[in-house]
Amino acid sequence: MIRLSRQGWNNVIIYGVLALFFLFYIAPNHLAMMRSKEQLQAVAPGQRLLQIQFPAVLLKQAGPVWRAESKRVMAPAASAALIQQTVTAWQQLQLPQPQVNDALLAQVCLIDLTLSDEQQVAHWRLLLSEQQYWLESAAGLYAIDAKQALQLCPAEFR
Repeated sequence: MIRLSRQGWNNVIIYGVLALFFLFYIAPNHLAMMRSKEQLQAVAPGQRLLQIQFPAVLLKQAGPVWRAESKRVMAPAASAALIQQTVTAWQQLQLPQPQVNDALLAQVCLIDLTLSDEQQVAHWRLLLSEQQYWLESAAGLYAIDAKQALQLCPAEFR
């Protein structure tokens, strides 16, 4: 058996409590932060996309298919392939880490997503700075390429 003085046992208890605190509080939080930094998604894995609102078109899920409702009087009807491509692009959107951009950004498109299990609509803005497209949400500003920008907000929906 180990022989320690009263002060020695106090130190053992103090360091033991600190080790348990680190083990049960700090380590899991640090691991969760590292996992959350990997990739962000516009639509979380447990959620469903119910509605996408663009400046000129409203896309609604009607059963297994998506339907487009035009907000303009004489707007051409959107094709089913374009609607499905846009919905798929939003459902599979993987975002990089948020960035800071001090350049002047011009708004290209404003998009509102209605998700299942959400009380509020998620507001997204597609922005352009010279040749770089940006996607902005409440969580941050994300750099995306031109092809991805065109899939997320087609010219027909603006």
